[in-house]
Amino acid sequence: MHDQPVHDQWEFLRGAGLGRGFTGIWVESGDADGVAALLGADLTSSQDCDLTTAMAHYRPMAFTERIWTGAHSGGWTHALTISGPPPVTTGLEEAGLRFLQIRTVDSHVHDLLYSDGVTTGWATQRWYGEVVVDPGSMLEPYLQEVGRPEMPAAVHSKSWVSEPEHHGRVCLEIYLFLAGRMSGRFIDRAWSDEKRALYTVPLPAGM
Repeated sequence: MHDQPVHDQWEFLRGAGLGRGFTGIWVESGDADGVAALLGADLTSSQDCDLTTAMAHYRPMAFTERIWTGAHSGGWTHALTISGPPPVTTGLEEAGLRFLQIRTVDSHVHDLLYSDGVTTGWATQRWYGEVVVDPGSMLEPYLQEVGRPEMPAAVHSKSWVSEPEHHGRVCLEIYLFLAGRMSGRFIDRAWSDEKRALYTVPLPAGM
């Protein structure tokens, strides 16, 4: 895929207990509190903690939404959904911030949502780990580093399988690579040991 020695970020996240669902947003902003506010967080609910402590509240798609938010790298903030639905990104878009959002639900990997500060688009999945973006996308240079995935034998078989095994996993690893390259930092143990703010995000009435 690429010649850089990048560890398996998804294995690390899954090992942290995020296997049933993971929504992460990488935002080009050094103002972590400002990013949390744009995502709808109640800033008075802030609790500084590491990921292990935050994961005590892990409830994918629960009715209480919590995000663990803080500095990721120089000029970048990361927001991780601990419980509840994925945060609404409208505030980030209206503020003109560049961001990437990766989302999984059980074994399903959603397309990567991104914004260049002006327009919002998707890094979409094709057959067995091929990810495509619109020409001129801010992700295009990094995606070129990935190259085309090797097609497994299952692609050439005449089975009724709708997509090869591990397709979503390959796409997810590509998405995490793109986020790491663009933000300048990959997820590792030091990342999870850092303290960030755990916020409650009030859900709209009627949810």
